[in-house]
Amino acid sequence: MGWTLNPPGPMAIYGAMRMYPTTSFSPARTRVRRVATLGAMTALAAMLAAPQAVEAQQDEQRRIEVARRLQESTVSVVSGPSTGSGFVTGDEGWVVTNSHVIRPARRYGLEIRFSSGTTRRARILVDSPDHDLAVLEIEGSTPARPLPLGDSDSVVVGQAVLAFGSPFGLDGTLTQGIVSALRDVPPGSRLGGGAVRRLIQTDAPINPGNSGGPLVSADGRVIGVNTAILSRTGGSHGIGFAVPSNHVTALLESVRERARVAQTREEQTREEPGERHADATPIPRQPAPQAQRRAPRGAFLGILGDDYRGRGYAGVRIREVVPGSPAASAGLAGVADPAPAAVQQLGVPWTGHIIVAVDGRPTPSMAHLQRALSRHRPGQRTVLTVTVGPGALSGQAVVTLGHAPALDEASPDADDD
Repeated sequence: MGWTLNPPGPMAIYGAMRMYPTTSFSPARTRVRRVATLGAMTALAAMLAAPQAVEAQQDEQRRIEVARRLQESTVSVVSGPSTGSGFVTGDEGWVVTNSHVIRPARRYGLEIRFSSGTTRRARILVDSPDHDLAVLEIEGSTPARPLPLGDSDSVVVGQAVLAFGSPFGLDGTLTQGIVSALRDVPPGSRLGGGAVRRLIQTDAPINPGNSGGPLVSADGRVIGVNTAILSRTGGSHGIGFAVPSNHVTALLESVRERARVAQTREEQTREEPGERHADATPIPRQPAPQAQRRAPRGAFLGILGDDYRGRGYAGVRIREVVPGSPAASAGLAGVADPAPAAVQQLGVPWTGHIIVAVDGRPTPSMAHLQRALSRHRPGQRTVLTVTVGPGALSGQAVVTLGHAPALDEASPDADDD
């Protein structure tokens, strides 16, 4: 019998399919494959989720550690019926808070309360209402480690932040949020009269009593000082503001520089041992701030200055020059000094020299100037770009930086309560 090849048709295809069945047509095997596929997908999801879970756990642990540091170093600042917050910073153990927190101090004095229960009296080293900042010195030892200051110029919108303080007198309160915006003083606010720029806006809940407390980055560095909220009820609506930490850095350095100036003047007016004058009037010695009882570090310029903004430029205005300092030797002058002849001849308004750059790098604030000088050592030469008045007259001054004057050592007087 011969074989006839049928053309490929539906029946032939069907027959072929019946003769050579595939696993896809086996219900039992289909269930096995589905179970295997689901298992693989579950395992893959677990593998992908594992790093995220570990990262979340690490973030939580880091936040807990930061909270513990904040708990130790954040204080309550009490003045009569008023209570605010503050924090310890710097090697000196000073307390930074808001200017408005210490307003009742002249009447009631100041008391600092630590989370450990220890209390200390305090005195005001400097009060800067324009930036709503104040620096306090504690009487006796400081029973807390200082919080590190961050660079507020590097703050970006969207980064996570933590706020710590004593809202409504509830000590040790931690809240969390993000940087919502960076803006100048908000409309309608009396803060600083427009003096604070790049104010940090945050949605981290800030309430009455939080004022003066630290706003920190995720790694625990202080990037701002909680200062104000926008609210119609007095409570938090997710719009809070903090003064940038670089203003704190500049203010602290101005206190240190003032102590150096006072010490230098004292050394210049101090009589030689064994030498007395019948008509000499004793000059009462002003104790240097606690921090300055140690030898200061870094190169010494010898000025007292403040932030200054002119038309189209910003810099550091010299208010006072230390006699015999590197700044004086270079011919720099402050507001109270006589205007140079060239300035008088041109009729330019005398503002004192305004330092706008160090070695070509702009110095729009005291914080920038201090960072620029910190890169130099005593004995090194640096070129300062200076201007006066509305920026109509500019020039350069070559300064050989000196050693900061050594200050007296003093043993802190411990007074544990």
